[in-house]
Formats: sequence, C-alpha cells, structure tokens
Amino acid sequence: MSTSSDFAKLLLRLMIGGLMLFHGIAKLNYGISSIEGLLASHNWPSFLAYGVYVGEILAPILLIIGFQTRISGFIIALTMGVAIYLVHSTDIFEITKTGGWAIELQMIYLISAVSIMLLGAGKFAFDKEKKW
Repeated sequence: MSTSSDFAKLLLRLMIGGLMLFHGIAKLNYGISSIEGLLASHNWPSFLAYGVYVGEILAPILLIIGFQTRISGFIIALTMGVAIYLVHSTDIFEITKTGGWAIELQMIYLISAVSIMLLGAGKFAFDKEKKW
C-alpha cells in the first residue's frame, strides 16, 4: 500500500476522531440527561445513554491513536445511526434554507466511520494493516 493512502487514512481518522471527541467532551461537561430523555421518549432503557461515552470519547480516542480502528469505526457509525434515529429522523428528507441536506453533518460522520471501518488504520497507527 502506498504512503499517500496511509496518510489519507491517518487524516480521516484524525478528522473523525478529533471532531467526534468534541461531542464527547460536551457530554462529560454537561451530562447525558438529555440523551436519557430521548431514549425514554422512544421507550428504550435510559442506561443506554452511557453508551455515548463509548461512542463519543473512547472510540474517537482509539481512532486518533489508531488502535482497534475497525471496531472504533463501527462503534462511531452505530452511535451516529442511533443519533440520527433518535434526534434527526424527521430531518432525513429535509433540505435547509441554504440548500444543504438537513442531516449532512451526521451522514458525514456515519459514512466516514463506515469508511474507516472498511479501510482500517493504515501504517501510521498502533494497528498495522491487517488483512481480513
């Protein structure tokens, strides 16, 4: 594999991991009661809200350092899928007043996380390229 491909994987991991981590830090600072309420409104157990710490803190840190990258990508994709369902499901077919898709940011996170899951870490990581 070429060095440019490995560098691109690193950039993708740093971008998604770093930006998602900001969301996790906000949850640490302000709590997860709003997520517990969302889960309750959908008749899901409120203890699942603690999963946000895995999806928005642990998995992004692992992505940044390149450890358990494929699993971390899956966890972030799952987190974003749940967030889209719980918070943005009414926005799926909406266009903003500036012409963008209402959930484009959430989809960028989700599809990028799936891409990371499929691509792996690259050579600039604790996980070295592994063949499935």
